[in-house]
Amino acid sequence: MTTALLPAPFRRLDGEPVYERGRITVTVDQVVLPDGSRGEYALVDMGVKFGVTVIPIAFRDGFPWIGLIRQHRYPVKDWVLELPGGGASAIETTEALRELTEETAIIADSIELLATFYENPGLSPITGSAWLARVPAAAMDLAHIEGESGCITEWYTVEEVRRMMVEGRISAGVTLAALGIGFASGKLC
Repeated sequence: MTTALLPAPFRRLDGEPVYERGRITVTVDQVVLPDGSRGEYALVDMGVKFGVTVIPIAFRDGFPWIGLIRQHRYPVKDWVLELPGGGASAIETTEALRELTEETAIIADSIELLATFYENPGLSPITGSAWLARVPAAAMDLAHIEGESGCITEWYTVEEVRRMMVEGRISAGVTLAALGIGFASGKLC
């Protein structure tokens, strides 16, 4: 691996919130760009600093299955397959278990942190985390609809998930990152 000399980083001169509502704040900073010119940079603060994304895995008939949630996402006006997850107060086991149970009603047998990553570093400072939750096979039989978002849980074999990632049928960026981490770790069989 070679390391090139890095240019100067962005430098903040000034900035102010241009929109605030509830927990959401949009700030526009005046910055000096790496080439020395001046510009503006917009930042979105969603009111959380951390995110958790959970890969629920169950074994049935000797095969591993991954639980995904399907929910309508208003910004893209489409039903999207994602892993359970959301904003968190910290990157902690309790936060990952809370999101898993909240969205799927599943109680995990065990859970482990696989990695952390920046969710969208060009827009927001949220540090995300990918978790692997081993869940009982009986979880695959739950018929749960999450109240707030209306999401439902669907189960797919590991090979189906791989194929759906390549075909674009799983298209949510944080979900793709977490699944990529899971596959790269060798823990998704």
